[in-house]
Amino acid sequence: MNEQEDKKIKDGKDKKTENQEETEPQQKLEEQASAAEREETVPERDIPHHPQSSFSRNSRQRDTEEEVEIDPEYRRKKRRQLWLIISGAILACMLIFFIYYMLVHVKVEDFVGQPVAEARAWAQENDVEVELVQDYHMEHDANQIISQSVSAGDKIRKGKTLQLISSLGADPEEIIPLANFSEMSRVEAENWIGENKLENLQMVTEYSDDIEEGAFIKITIRDSGINESEYQRKHSAAVYYSKGKEVFERNITIPEFTGNAKEEVEKWAETNEIEMTYEEADSDSIEAGYIISQSETADGKIAKRDKMEVVVSVGKATVVPNFGELTAEEAATGYPDLDVTVKQVFHADVSYGRLISQSVEAGTKLTEKDDQNVTVTYSLGKPYLGDFRGQLEGELPRLFFDQYQSKGADIKYIVKYVYSPEVKGTVIGMGKFNEFVPLTHTVEISVSNNASAPPNPPAYVEDEPDGPIEEEDFEDYVK
Repeated sequence: MNEQEDKKIKDGKDKKTENQEETEPQQKLEEQASAAEREETVPERDIPHHPQSSFSRNSRQRDTEEEVEIDPEYRRKKRRQLWLIISGAILACMLIFFIYYMLVHVKVEDFVGQPVAEARAWAQENDVEVELVQDYHMEHDANQIISQSVSAGDKIRKGKTLQLISSLGADPEEIIPLANFSEMSRVEAENWIGENKLENLQMVTEYSDDIEEGAFIKITIRDSGINESEYQRKHSAAVYYSKGKEVFERNITIPEFTGNAKEEVEKWAETNEIEMTYEEADSDSIEAGYIISQSETADGKIAKRDKMEVVVSVGKATVVPNFGELTAEEAATGYPDLDVTVKQVFHADVSYGRLISQSVEAGTKLTEKDDQNVTVTYSLGKPYLGDFRGQLEGELPRLFFDQYQSKGADIKYIVKYVYSPEVKGTVIGMGKFNEFVPLTHTVEISVSNNASAPPNPPAYVEDEPDGPIEEEDFEDYVK
């Protein structure tokens, strides 16, 4: 009996050894589970011992050993269950911590190059404060983020401050040496303007009949008192390049202008940008200010900036006659539509009554808008020096001017004073008189200087009888 018990105990130990070898790869956690199971079996072995017979004791011992024996698969399930519980607890703690971390932290986006407004909107949505610092920067436009204190992808705790540096754009006070645009194409100039962030330097293209397309025309600095060497980004300027000669499609219909007012043509030409030329001509049938003819046919087509000509009536014209075919009297009264001024002057070669000149050429048409004054000059022939004896010296200036000098003859006189019975100041002699003289002539006139001569008696003329005088009455008349 003892040998059988020893054998059973040994077999039990061998089984325990085999179980231990199977569980060696298990973790410390599984060993603890095995120990707990052994503790559960201990009460089964601590059964109170009562003195019994040897047979009954052995019988109970075998029963006890059969009850203590545990299935290895059951042990493994228990260990696995315990491991899962512990792992679940750890994972639960980690999950709680992760959820808490995620609730109080937020992932920072990449704001570099983005507008400040976008960063502020994100910060407000995620309960993050923003501290903004601004600085001039060439590579970033105004109000774009240059840098951020927390890198993109990193976490920031809610309520904390995210520091951002934003751009104010290029420095407006920086002096920019202007390029030589005359040596640059339009595309090169645009690239240069963009590279230097010159927002106030405008590129202007305009049509030009003289400068080829794409060529530089001029640069204008609009701020007064600024030359090119002092140009800064803040200054307003424009650089002009040519678009070449503008070509327009001939799609404008030409109206019939004949008989219409000039104002209508002017309005049409201005609306359609036509280079209209206005010529003037007289017309007996079309009143002044209306169109007589046009250079382009009505209902034809014309393009913008094309040239066109219309003839505008100035009304009925008066033809200036050949006054050489008229006498001075006829010239003065025969043309009421003209303001004819007739002059008569002495002439050495043109005989009396012949035309010397007319101020407006014969055949000229004069209209209401023209000067209607026409001066015609007729000849008085050679000057004829009259007899001024018996006249007073004081009358000589008027006589010589009215009769000769005002009519183109340079007739002058010199006075020689002589003693004479005539009263002082009386013309008593002339070197020449009552004869033709040249246009330029000087005559000698003798004037009395007798201050003691009695004054000339006043001329007394008796009234002549109205009819024949009878012999008796004649004696009374003589008396």
